[in-house]
Amino acid sequence: DMTTRPNLFDYATKELSQDAMICWLLRWAAKENQASDPELSKVGVSFVNALLAKHKAGPLVEVNKVKVWQQRHRIDVLATINDTDVLLIEDKTDSTDHSGQLERYYEVVRQEHPDKNIYPIYFKTGNYQLSEKSRIEGTKHQYRVFDRSDFLEVLKGYEGDNATNVTLADFRDYLQRLEDATNSYCEWTKGTAKGWEAWQGFFKRLEEELRQTAGWMGWGYVPNPTGGFLGFWWGWDAPAYLQLQVNTGDMKHQHLCFKVGARDADRTEQGKLKDEWHGRIMDAGGVGRVRKPPRMKRGKTMTVAMWGRDAASANWLAFNANGKFDFDQTVSNLKEAEDVLKQACP
Repeated sequence: DMTTRPNLFDYATKELSQDAMICWLLRWAAKENQASDPELSKVGVSFVNALLAKHKAGPLVEVNKVKVWQQRHRIDVLATINDTDVLLIEDKTDSTDHSGQLERYYEVVRQEHPDKNIYPIYFKTGNYQLSEKSRIEGTKHQYRVFDRSDFLEVLKGYEGDNATNVTLADFRDYLQRLEDATNSYCEWTKGTAKGWEAWQGFFKRLEEELRQTAGWMGWGYVPNPTGGFLGFWWGWDAPAYLQLQVNTGDMKHQHLCFKVGARDADRTEQGKLKDEWHGRIMDAGGVGRVRKPPRMKRGKTMTVAMWGRDAASANWLAFNANGKFDFDQTVSNLKEAEDVLKQACP
């Protein structure tokens, strides 16, 4: 919104900018900086203690000494606290870890600081799947996720003058806008535009709701030649599964699809799977609940049926009589589609 006060972090959106904020705040924790800005130093100490608390360590009453490195051994942020503790921070906004980097970084730091306590942190301010957190915290070196809400809790503790520390105020406001946008799905009304972060917030809540019953699930952006979509998919052991998809071009069109995965099948086998599962789901859905998709192509993933008798009746998103979003009824609609899929499974 160009009518509001310009915020530095609307432009400094890269992970390196976030690295810099982390380093800057860690340095403010050091006792030597307390006299120049007591309030900012207090937030720095709170930040250190919030990171340590993820490992059930601390809290430190005083932070006497802090040393910080950026990109040492390719590690985003490495800091030693009081010469006894090491914070190993892998910093992410929307990306995820790759190619065994977490374990590799831990081993490098362990060899370099054999006499210190090492606390690995996976610092993530973008929206993420529950499965990502489970995977990260399940690594053998026990990384702990420190996310946007954790960081906001620290930054909200600043009681100084925002005009004095515009950098901190801007970053806090930037993260708060992301948080508010993510949670705005709760305020959806019928017929209004629904943004990217709001869909992610809805998918996060849906993941919490369905994880007790679904065998597997995931969500995220899926690129394709027409611009891609934001999708949420879940299922059990069969090749068939359910997928919600929101076109990223206009965010207006949402579909609930019955899909079949055929990644390892050849073209002939894909065709057989497509026809077989289309028949199964149409039979299980009965009259009026499912329909044939506009196109049924063979491929590694295939849409074999869609929810709703026709496009007009296909909206699985539920709104109450006042036009407000109804999460519970939406879940009920999705459970009905689950029942169809389960009936179709042999």
